[in-house]
Amino acid sequence: MSSILAPLALTASTGALLALPLAPALRELKSKRDAVPLVTRKDDGRIANFAASLRSHCNKLQVLLFPNGYPEENSFLVAGEAKVFVIVRQFPIESRIDDFVLCLNPIQLPDDFHSTGDFYSFTSVETGQRNVFRALMSESEIQLAKQSKILRWIHAESSLAADENCALFGRASATRSMTLADGCTFERMHAPVIYTSGEASELPMRKESDPFSKLARSGIGRMRVHGKARLSRGQQHRGDLVSTGSLHMDRGSSVLGSVKTNGEVRLEEGTTVDGSLVSTRTISIAAGSFVKGPIISEHEIRIGTRVQIGLPGTPTTVSAPQIHLATGSVLHGTVWARVEGRVGV
Repeated sequence: MSSILAPLALTASTGALLALPLAPALRELKSKRDAVPLVTRKDDGRIANFAASLRSHCNKLQVLLFPNGYPEENSFLVAGEAKVFVIVRQFPIESRIDDFVLCLNPIQLPDDFHSTGDFYSFTSVETGQRNVFRALMSESEIQLAKQSKILRWIHAESSLAADENCALFGRASATRSMTLADGCTFERMHAPVIYTSGEASELPMRKESDPFSKLARSGIGRMRVHGKARLSRGQQHRGDLVSTGSLHMDRGSSVLGSVKTNGEVRLEEGTTVDGSLVSTRTISIAAGSFVKGPIISEHEIRIGTRVQIGLPGTPTTVSAPQIHLATGSVLHGTVWARVEGRVGV
């Protein structure tokens, strides 16, 4: 009898061990209790989260570093395991600082300065040429001189301006505005308004949608084209437009609604898309055009001069692996080049 019970006991115990990991799933299958999806990330996806985290860290450091008030001269201070270089007056001779930098007053940095730690300033920062930062944040304005580089992220609580041939790797954001000069490269940037040159701020700005474009949300005027689609010069389509092929909009034509295509999109000079613009291929937008957005391409987006993307107070998104922006255009919201973004030729 014992020779029979032993294999049965082994089989039963093995089966119980195999079924144990499945018990929660079986219980949930019988009595469903999950009401929300599983949490896959802890942050809310905001581009300025790094800046908020650094600001919180600096607030804690101030309590440890300055119990008796701010120092009167530049100095290295220690807070726990952190070594902090505090800048009070003029910038020191050092061309490279590997520690955390805390700047108390407006500062103008020398050429060829490198900061391999986080750089935080309570006030405005004006860099020198060819400066390199791991991370740079200012509670006021930031002016990047020519050929400066940001390796991880940059945030200005006011405005951010980058001179010619600056490289903004990672995240770049500003609470007020961003201005990028010719030759600048970027990956992901966000601001209420983004200018691709200082002159772009003088462009006349469209401030609201066309009334007919709002009707497209109800499906009024929706048109589906099998194959290539084309709008002739000055033609206006009131409603959404879907094309299984490419789309060519001649000069002065408009779509008062959204556009979705399965081919290349070419918008000639002075065209309007008062809605979203989505394509699986390249999207080219010529000078003087307007797209409310968002604009999404699985390949490349090219935006010409005097182009307006989005509306003031209505941020949108421009997203593609490759994004090329001509100087003199205006964008509102987020521009995300998943491989490379560039201003100018």
